[in-house]
Amino acid sequence: MNFQFTVAAIALALFVSPEMKAQQTEYLRTVTVTPTPAKRTAPAASKPVAKPVSKTAPKTSPARAVVAAPTPVPMTAAARGELNNISQFIAGLPVTSGSLAAMEQTPQWTNFAASMNSRWKRFDANRLQPIRVWTETELRHASANRVFYPFSGPDAIYVMTMFPNATTYILCGLEPVGDLPSMEKLQPLDASLGWLQASMKTLVEAGYFVTKDMSVELKMSPLQGTMPLMCMMIARSGGHITWARRDATHAEIRFMAANGGPERTMHYFSADLSNGGMGKGSGFLNFLRQARPDAAYVKSASYLMHEAEFSAVRNFLLTQCSTIVQDDSGVPLRDFDARRWKLHLYGTYDAPLDIFAKYNQPDMAELYSKTATVPLTFGAGYHWSAKTANLIVATAHAPTNSQPAAATPASHTHR
Repeated sequence: MNFQFTVAAIALALFVSPEMKAQQTEYLRTVTVTPTPAKRTAPAASKPVAKPVSKTAPKTSPARAVVAAPTPVPMTAAARGELNNISQFIAGLPVTSGSLAAMEQTPQWTNFAASMNSRWKRFDANRLQPIRVWTETELRHASANRVFYPFSGPDAIYVMTMFPNATTYILCGLEPVGDLPSMEKLQPLDASLGWLQASMKTLVEAGYFVTKDMSVELKMSPLQGTMPLMCMMIARSGGHITWARRDATHAEIRFMAANGGPERTMHYFSADLSNGGMGKGSGFLNFLRQARPDAAYVKSASYLMHEAEFSAVRNFLLTQCSTIVQDDSGVPLRDFDARRWKLHLYGTYDAPLDIFAKYNQPDMAELYSKTATVPLTFGAGYHWSAKTANLIVATAHAPTNSQPAAATPASHTHR
């Protein structure tokens, strides 16, 4: 493989237009609608560059997550150092010693690092920094110590940025866990680094991972699974990994964040969030009940929780969390019970992309039209232009022991 040619091709594909409006026009032009297959609960997509696709869980042999993580065996200083060095290396950040430092002198890595640094600088300025500013004001008083991020895939960076003071992050998707990054997994170097750039492409440009593509890429890459991407994003955020473990369905990474504070824990579960996967005996559901997340974050979720097949995860969020931050692809407006929830509206409600047209919410459009909402300065979910993006911050103001009353309209306000 000619790595320099590959990097140049990828870079050209990534950076053709920095203008969000032009990107969105091209994006919408490439989306086509595919009929919904039998027994599926979310529409499938054609294959544009940055497409949303169904995250519907498989109907057979759902993954069973472990109930609880064991007490960690301390990593040796050498093991911690190696893991952090590799995480820095695959993030395009310099390593000061060891064999990786020598590999940084190769054209493969220098080209990779230059491309990654350029992309990340733009990503941070256009996406992450506006979120930091918004979070500082709008989520300052939110209860968000333990955050559950369903349908996330390996998207660690958004949840860490949205909830910078949380001590526990629980991510879940259909993507495989994979292995910790290692020297052995880096080879061949050109293939590994090229895959990392391609895998981060839609997250950096559009704000989400593409499930269908990730399911293929994470199996074909030398750096398999979600763990390398999460380690990479922790490194890019300025974090320092202190301990890590994984098994077939569960990864756990402990780290110190750049903003200080206590040690943080990030869990990733490869698990089925449909009612079949979240039913009686679900190890992941048992884990959630023990972890007791007080906040939920939902974006680019393929509107799955609008479907009856995903009522279990939807009701978990509505009955167990006290804060929900989401775009319109999360819990439908009709399911927020005014006896429990107060809604704070941001941005503007625009119709879903054509592929998700069936999930248009007239009640949401009416609510936005009657409410003086706070503008957003960043895109959210599938609406990756700030001009069309929406966010809802739902805060619980009364406990409930029953399921949400769908017919009761939610109260609303704004800050």
